This record gives sequence, C-alpha cells and structure tokens, in this order.
Amino acid sequence: MKIKIISISSLAFLLSACSNWIDSSMNVSPNNPENVSVVQLVPSIEANLAYGVGGEIARFTCQWTQQLAGLQSQAADMDIYNISEADVNNDWSYYLYTPGMVNTKILIAKAAEVKSPWYEGIGEILMAYQLGVTTDLWGDVPYSDAFNGTTYQFQSKYDTQQQIYTTISTLLASAITHLQSSTSVYKPSSEDLIYGGDLKKWIKTAYALQARYSIHLSKQIGSQAYTDALTAIENAYTSNDDDLKYVYGSSYSNSNPNYQFQDQRPGYVAANSTFMDMLKVTADPRLPVYFAAVDTSTVKDVEKLAFLSTAAGVGDNASPISDTYASSASPTYLMSYVELMFIKAEALFQTNSDKQLAADAYNEGLKACLEREGVYGDGTWYSSNTLTASTITLQKIINQKYLSSFLQMETYNDWRRTGYPVLTPAVGAVTTGSVIPRRFPYPQDERLYNSANMPAGLTILSRVWWDK
Repeated sequence: MKIKIISISSLAFLLSACSNWIDSSMNVSPNNPENVSVVQLVPSIEANLAYGVGGEIARFTCQWTQQLAGLQSQAADMDIYNISEADVNNDWSYYLYTPGMVNTKILIAKAAEVKSPWYEGIGEILMAYQLGVTTDLWGDVPYSDAFNGTTYQFQSKYDTQQQIYTTISTLLASAITHLQSSTSVYKPSSEDLIYGGDLKKWIKTAYALQARYSIHLSKQIGSQAYTDALTAIENAYTSNDDDLKYVYGSSYSNSNPNYQFQDQRPGYVAANSTFMDMLKVTADPRLPVYFAAVDTSTVKDVEKLAFLSTAAGVGDNASPISDTYASSASPTYLMSYVELMFIKAEALFQTNSDKQLAADAYNEGLKACLEREGVYGDGTWYSSNTLTASTITLQKIINQKYLSSFLQMETYNDWRRTGYPVLTPAVGAVTTGSVIPRRFPYPQDERLYNSANMPAGLTILSRVWWDK
C-alpha cells in the first residue's frame, strides 16, 4: 500500500475546521505530523472522517442502494455500476488511510506516550470507525502491517476481513477501558468537535459501534451476532442527543461535502424513485426534509413545484438533495440513536419470541427519526405507521431503517446483509448479469504500488467475508 505523508494543502484544509481554537503560536510541520500534539490531531481527524464518509462514500453507496440517482458524468456512470479503480482512489488514499488512519495511529501512540488515556480512547474509536468503513467497502485491507510507529509502510500485507473485525472489536473494548480511566494528563475539550470532550458520550459511541459491527456478522455467526449487539446496546445511546455527528461551519472550506458537491456540480445527483416512492406511498413527512421540490411549470413566470424522482440508470429530471442535508452547515451522521434502535429491533426480532419487543424498538427508531428531522408534529402520522407484534417483519425493519438513514453508507451494508430493500438493478447496468455491485474495486494506487500484496481475482461483484 502506498501511504503518503499529509500534504501542506491537505493539512490546511483539515485544520481550517479548527481555526477558532488553534493557538497561532503552535508550530505545526506538515512534513512531520508525528510532532503534532494530541490536542491538534483530534479535530483534523474528525473533520477528515466526516468529510470523506459524508461525501463521496455516501453518494456512491447511496446511489447503489437507490436513495440517489446519478444524472451526469461520473454520477451517471456510478448509477449503472461503471466504477473504476481511479474513482475510489481518493477515498482510500486521501481520506481513510492518509491522513485518516495515519494520523489516528499517531494520536493513539502519542496519547499513550503522554499518559493521556482519554485521548487514546477517542483515537481508538476513530480508528475502529475508519477501519470499519474501509473493510466494509473493500473486504481484506492492510492494517497490522500498514503502520510502523510514526513511519509508514509503502507496501503492506493485507489482513483478512475476519482479522480486521477482530481488530475493530479489540479497539472498541480498549477504548472503553481507556475512557473509564480515572486520570488523564491531557483532557479533551472544545477541540473535540463532535462531543466537546464528553467522555460518557464517547463511551456510549464505542458500545453503539460494537452493536453495529456485531450485527454485520449475522451471515457468519448467526444468532451470536444479534446477542452481541443487544449486549452492547445496553450501554449505548439513549436518545438523539448522543449521536456521533459532525457539524460543519459557515466557511466554504469547512462546509458540508454535499453542499460543496451540489454547488460545484449542480444536477449531478437527485432523488431515486425507489427511495422517493417508498416515502410517497405513506405520505411520509420526511420527503421534503430529504429533497427539494423542483419547478415543473412550462408556462413562463408561473411556478409549479413538485417532488420528482428518476429510476437508476434513467437520468430524468428529479429533485436535488434538500438544504437540510446539503446546506453549508448540515451535519454528517456517523452513528445515531435512530440506527441503534433499528439494530435493536432486528436483533430482538431474530432472537426473541416476544415480537412486541422488536416492534417497540422499531417504533422508537421511527419516532426518534421524525423528531430528529423536526417532522414528528402532533404524532398523528407516527401513530398511523407504528408496528405491533403481529405486523412486524424483518423486511419492514430494514426498509424503515433505510428510510431513516438518508445519505448513510450503512444502507449499503444492510442491503448486502439482508437483501432489503428489494432493489431492481439499474437500467443499462454494465455489470455481468446486470446486478448491483457487492464491493468497491481496489484503488489505482494499490495496483500501482502494492500489487504484490493486493488480493487477486476480485471484482465489484465479489462478496466481502461477512457477506458470504
């Protein structure tokens, strides 16, 4: 694996998110990131993670799960699964590994060195998250051989996805231990742009991520995946206030990635009919939260607004992402109470004979989403769309999780695990058999610089380990 040291321009972008608190007297060398303090590393890692996961990764995966449709250029190609190794190079090389996991590895090591376990725990959670995204998209990936202290391996052996999941579990367990330490020389505060140094919320996040990564293994370990998820949920989020979310700033360099994308490439992505039709069938109040109405009038100076969508691969005029999700300061949700409740509903449905418990968790997830999006109202729509022990099914759980997880990569993981929502492949799909891809292709940098270690014979139709 070719690992690049963070460039001056990259560091400037990442630290722009933190300009309100960084002391100008700090001398930060972009060519020697190991000399950056733990206090400086945390915000840049958080900003980089949110921008990468909330931007291109979200758009690519949510096109494949048909929340979004691609209308032009690369987005139109993505719609029909015409993805190349160059298309994912930035995600791998410039977000997830560098500066992402490289800087996080430095953070963890430096926190241990300066006897600051609270920072160490935050670093371990951020590492587990980045590693989880990487392995879920590609399968086998470099990790144990990718980093050597503060030097970076240019060619790395790959860990199997099974090994990576063991590493994620170890990181999250270690994070909980470190965050529960009684003392820490350095104490996270306002530089932590997600939780402001609230250790209790970081601990809850570690447990929430344990639940997420446990349920990913449902095909591999069966009921144990659900049992493990339920155990973790007992100590995880209790409301929307606990969400792991990154809130962007007002400056353009620190604005939401989808805001930047729609500003720079208007008309590239819009509403997919699979997603919008599922919202319309129940008059779901979240539809205008997710998408903006478009002018359908053909009469000059007469405005007629409507919510339009298009099928994958068709590319008709359709509604863009709304300002709620694509304004400058729109947040990126990395893990949420809403997601956790649907994980709980699925786990209970699969393991407990009392299906009402699963229905209760489903209903709580739906209510929490409506409240988060500001459309709960008087509760009438919610009351009409709750489930009971006799009406709940796995398909309904995953479909509602899908509707409640707009622009989140987890919808792609759920579809691969469960087959829900049921999707019709894109018109004009270029894949063999016209089927939806199961993974990303390895990036161009890996083929050019690490081909000796890169797994051979895999295509975008190959399944990652937990998907088999």
